[in-house]
Amino acid sequence: MSEPRRKLPVLNATPGAEPEEPRPPWHWVGFGTVAIFGGWLPLALVAQSLTARLSRLPPAASPALAAANFYALPAAERAKEIAAIALPHGLALAAASFAGGFLVGRFGAPAGVREAALAGLMAGLVAVMLAFASGGISWPPLIVAAVATALSAWGGSRGKASRAPGA
Repeated sequence: MSEPRRKLPVLNATPGAEPEEPRPPWHWVGFGTVAIFGGWLPLALVAQSLTARLSRLPPAASPALAAANFYALPAAERAKEIAAIALPHGLALAAASFAGGFLVGRFGAPAGVREAALAGLMAGLVAVMLAFASGGISWPPLIVAAVATALSAWGGSRGKASRAPGA
């Protein structure tokens, strides 16, 4: 009928050697953090391109001129500008965080939702530190940390649910 499965030999493996033990769960926090940033950076590039197309403000020569143009708008137009900036970038962060959490939950057999959430928190904290270094602390980067943590935890739970039985 069907032949038994044959496994390919592993290079440099000594015959009769013990199989490699799985990585500890805390390793997956680092992997998830790198995965979130690895997905977030190209998505942020796409989001910025979309933001530039959605913005109604003329290009400004300096940040001070851009701020003056922004605050010269009526309140309703300012809200639309904020949405044009925040929505694409928020969706990019959400997608990257979910994907990084899913990766941890799906493939990090000893790791789970907690490690996925910690990966999102670490990515968010790195973003907060970068924002602080470039211009001081404010509340939007703190929202980034909260969104990254929540979405990567959700991705971790979905990834853990999709694991192969017994893994």
